[in-house]
Amino acid sequence: MVWAKMAKNIWQLAKKEIFVILALGLILFLGDKLRSYNYATVPHPAETADEYNFAWAGLSLIKQGVPIGWTGIETGYKNIWYEKINVDGIFTEGPGKPIYKAFRLTEPWFDKPPGFALLVGTYSYLKGAREFVQTDVGIIRRLMLKIALVTTVLIFLVGTKLYNKWVGLLAALFYSVVPTTVVSSRLVLAENGYIPLFLAAILLMDYYIKKKKKIFLILASVLAAIAILFKLSGISVLLTLLLIVLAFGPPKEKLKDLILVFAIGISGLLAFFIYGAYYDWTVFKNVFFAQANLLYGAGAEVFISVLVRSKVTATKFLSDGWILAAWIATFIISFTEWKKEKGSTILTIGLFSYLVTFLIFGSEGYGWYRFPFLPFIIIALARLIEKIFSEPNILVFLGIFLLPFGTGLHKLYGIEGFSKFVPVLRIFLIFILSLFAGTIFINKRWMKNIYRLVFLAMLAFLVLLAIKEIHFFNIDTWYYIT
Repeated sequence: MVWAKMAKNIWQLAKKEIFVILALGLILFLGDKLRSYNYATVPHPAETADEYNFAWAGLSLIKQGVPIGWTGIETGYKNIWYEKINVDGIFTEGPGKPIYKAFRLTEPWFDKPPGFALLVGTYSYLKGAREFVQTDVGIIRRLMLKIALVTTVLIFLVGTKLYNKWVGLLAALFYSVVPTTVVSSRLVLAENGYIPLFLAAILLMDYYIKKKKKIFLILASVLAAIAILFKLSGISVLLTLLLIVLAFGPPKEKLKDLILVFAIGISGLLAFFIYGAYYDWTVFKNVFFAQANLLYGAGAEVFISVLVRSKVTATKFLSDGWILAAWIATFIISFTEWKKEKGSTILTIGLFSYLVTFLIFGSEGYGWYRFPFLPFIIIALARLIEKIFSEPNILVFLGIFLLPFGTGLHKLYGIEGFSKFVPVLRIFLIFILSLFAGTIFINKRWMKNIYRLVFLAMLAFLVLLAIKEIHFFNIDTWYYIT
C-alpha cells in the first residue's frame, strides 16, 4: 500500500510538472551533445596533465594497493623516478607537436587525497585500462560527461529550491551552453568531482531547514567529508554548511548542529591523515607542509582576473562574456537580496565560502580552482534574468546581453568579420532605445509584452551564439582561443 501510494503521488507530480520534466530532459540532451563534441581534443590532451594523475593514482591503488602519480613538488618525496608514458601519443614525434618532459613519478603519491583518484581509477579499470598508457582522455573524460549531467540536474534542483522552477531551468540551460562551463566540465579534475557534492549538500541543508529532520543534516555533513577526500579545497563545503546552520538553523539546536556538522565533515581530513600515516607518515607530513609553502599564486589583482578572464587550464584563458555577466548578476542579486531572500542568502554563503577558500589556497594560476564558482554565479545569472523579465529593466538586460554577444562574435568572426554586422547592430540599438523610451512613457500591458518578446528573442539568440561558439572549438582552433 505504501509503495502504491508513493507511486501514485509521483505520477500525479509528473503529470503536473510534465512541461518542466520535458524541458529539463531537452536541456540535458543538449548539454550532453555539446560536451561530447570534440571532448577528447578540446582542451588538448596533456594540456592539463593532472587529468592523468587522478587516473594513475586510482588505478595503482586498485592494482597494487599503493598510489603512484606524477608530482611537481620538489621536496618531501623519497622515491622519485622519471618516465615517458606515451598516453594519448603525447611523446610521439610529429610536426607542430609540443615537447613534453618525462613525468616525474613517485610512490606513494600524496599530492591530493585519494577520493577522486579512486573514482577515476575505478572507472578506468572498468573500461579495460590496466596500464597508465591506457588511460587516455578519450576514456577518462567520459566519466566527466556523466558527472556533468548529474551536476546539471543538481543545479536545476538547487535553483528550483532556492527560487523557483524557472530559475532552475534557466540555470540548467546556461550551465549546458555557456562555453566556459561546457569546456571546463569535460576535464578530469577534482573540482568537477566535488561540485555535485557541494550542490547536493546545499540541497540537503535546505531540506533540513524546512523539515527539521537530522538525517538531512547528517547526509549533508557526510558529503562535506567526501568533498575533502576529493580535494582539500572541498573544505569550502563544510564551511558553507556551518554558515548555513548559523544563519538558518533552529535556535535551540544551533550549537549541537554546529558540533555535529563539524565533527562529521572534518572526518574527511582526518581520514586523509590516517591514509598518509598508513603508507608513510614522514613523507606524507613533508609533502603536506611542502604544499603549504608553495608559491602563493593569488596576487593582489587575483579577483579582477577571476572576473574578467575565465582561465580553464594552467595556460589557456577563455574570454567569456557569459562569465562576466554572471559575476555582475551575482553582485546585483547578493546586494539587493542578502537577508531579504533566503535563497540568495544561501547562494551568497556558498559563494563566499569558496571565495575565502580560493584566496587562502592561493592557486589562482590554475584555471580549475575557479570551477566551483561557476554553478553559483550561473544560478545568480538565471535569477537576475528571471527578475528583469518580470520587472522590465532594459539597461541591465542590454548590459548583460552585450557581454556574451561581444565575446562570442569576436571568436567566431574576429574584428574585421564583425564589421559586416555593424549596420544591423546600429539599427538594433536604435530599436532598443525606442523600446526603453516606450517602457518609460507607456505604462501599458501590451508594451510590457513587446518588451518580453524582444527579451526572449535576444536570450534565444545568445543561446544559439553560444552553441555555435562551442562547435567552433576543435583541435586546431583551440590553439588560438583567447
